[in-house]
Amino acid sequence: MANLSGYTPLECRSYRVTIKRWSAVAALVLTAPVAAQDLPTDQVERHADVVRQDMLLKSTLRDDPARRNDRGRRATPQQATACSNKARFRSEHGPDHPKVRKLYELCRGIGR
Repeated sequence: MANLSGYTPLECRSYRVTIKRWSAVAALVLTAPVAAQDLPTDQVERHADVVRQDMLLKSTLRDDPARRNDRGRRATPQQATACSNKARFRSEHGPDHPKVRKLYELCRGIGR
């Protein structure tokens, strides 16, 4: 504490009260953020866990081999027939023909 000799008792009391007030303010300012972070941080962590689990579930379902065939379109009977004859179309028209390329893309899209 500061040397208060030479000051009146009222000035000393005022000085002490001022120091106490500033100490209380400093204590509140320094401890308030620490106390206030407990609840929101906990909520943010729980939210992050939920988001992480959701992303994991979606990626697991997306990469599931059993679901890969379900993602593609189902082949109509006409498409299945055309895809079974794609080798014949390729030999007749050549591999660079636009319709042959389109047929191969169609067959690839339906998994044939």
